[in-house]
Amino acid sequence: MLEVSHLEKSFGSHSVLKDISFSVHPGDVVSVIGASGSGKSTMLRCINLLETPDGGSILYHGEDITARKMNVPAYRARVGMVFQSFNLFSNMTVLENCMVGQIKVAKKSKEEAREKALKFLDKVGMSAYVNAKPRQLSGGQKQRVAIARALAMEPEILLFDEPTSALDPQMVGEVLEVMTALAREGLTMIVVTHEMAFARDISSHVLFMADGVICEEGTPKQIFGQPKEEATKEFLARFRNML
Repeated sequence: MLEVSHLEKSFGSHSVLKDISFSVHPGDVVSVIGASGSGKSTMLRCINLLETPDGGSILYHGEDITARKMNVPAYRARVGMVFQSFNLFSNMTVLENCMVGQIKVAKKSKEEAREKALKFLDKVGMSAYVNAKPRQLSGGQKQRVAIARALAMEPEILLFDEPTSALDPQMVGEVLEVMTALAREGLTMIVVTHEMAFARDISSHVLFMADGVICEEGTPKQIFGQPKEEATKEFLARFRNML
């Protein structure tokens, strides 16, 4: 479904991504772990075309999305993204936040957009808050709305950029619960996360990144049970008490 090949990205003289290659198949849940500054979020932003890669290719169903003729809004509707900081429109209600992309990008009627929005808000447990504004919600509630908004576009792949890192500890669980349910339903996901238990228990594949490269990749059992690289072992040692 998605193939990243020799991806490179620099900011000025600082090389952030160096020769990143991996592939994603339908139904995969790929967790990307590693220390802050290892290039994880930049990689995700390149996949969503929020950053322009400097080298390599990103193939979506065989089509290179970095080609200039690419219809970026249409692509983002198929490859959605959930951000660390929610990115909800503060002047819109929860329901309107989940309708606007469907109407403006997917060209759906208001009636159809409303129906889809209500369906997915119910799915993430937020149907009681349809008329609330984001400022009236907790962090966990905002993130669940952001997930519903992404789902309402009916993406093939959903990218999660550290979706729980801005949340209080008690709110992390409610968001991970929604993500776990989506994974079990077969939604294809790439998740940049510091939640090691999620990466170990829910992923089908784990990438460990350090210094802009994928140091090691494999099944959760391989990465968490028998890591080969010293950098992977050192990183996971910090989380021993949490796993």
